[in-house]
Parts: sequence; C-alpha cells; structure tokens
Amino acid sequence: MTQKTQFILDMIDLVAEERIAELCVSEAAFSIRVRRKAGGESSASASSASPLAGAPPAEMPDTAGAPAAHTVAAPMAGTFYRASRPGGEPLAREGSWAPAGSPLCVIEAMKMLTEVGAGQDGTISRVLCEDGQMVEQGQALFIIEPGEAAHVS
Repeated sequence: MTQKTQFILDMIDLVAEERIAELCVSEAAFSIRVRRKAGGESSASASSASPLAGAPPAEMPDTAGAPAAHTVAAPMAGTFYRASRPGGEPLAREGSWAPAGSPLCVIEAMKMLTEVGAGQDGTISRVLCEDGQMVEQGQALFIIEPGEAAHVS
C-alpha cells in the first residue's frame, strides 16, 4: 500500500471516529476531501499531480442528528507548541471548553510565532499533535465537538 493510499484511509477513519462532517487537506500537488453523506456513508475524493490509486469509500457509522465535529488545521508549516512560551501551561487540553477565537496552540515558522485559534465554540475532544512536532499546512491539529459551555453557578 502506498503512503498516499494509507493517508487517505487514515483520513476516512478519522472522519468516522470523530463524527466530522467534512475534512479537507491540501499539500503541494495533493489534496483530499473526505465528506460524510446523509445516512452516515463517506465519500473520499483525492487529486494529485501524479496518478493515485483511489481508495474505495468506507462504510461510516450513522450519526444523523449529532452535530459534526470541527477540525482545526495548521494555517502553515512549522513547529507545533501547546504553550505560548517554553515550560508554560498548555493553551488547550482535551476535555476543556474552547470559545471561538480562543488560542489553542502556537506554530513557529521562521522565528515567528503564530497563534492558532478555535474556529467555533466547543469542547476539545482530541489533540492530534505532540508538543514540538513539525506540522504541515492543512494538517489537523485539534478536533472540537460543538456544544455549550457548562455553566457553574
């Protein structure tokens, strides 16, 4: 199995496991879009500058009525950091509430630090990268489950 084929299968599995409605990843001469259809079935489409053997769509569990998870992707290639400074507390943890726009991580590229924020309100269900890991533009960093913050009185 080629590396691209494995990547496509991994993206299909990620969409199935995390109830993501649609996941798009673009990288240089390759892009993939995995979309959940009504009824829980997935559809994968890939394009590449070189020929690619397509992976057949996988059957997806039906999660009709459940709000789709949101994937936060890297806006650029660089080094992923969970804290805004070395030795600092992580900006976001699995299970924590993240309001739209709140900082989740920092990506360092060419000595410049760029904060990556939550695209929507929700609970962080998964952190997909390790601190200090190199990431590519478009790579999934976090999965956020939509919902309301728990109010404590």
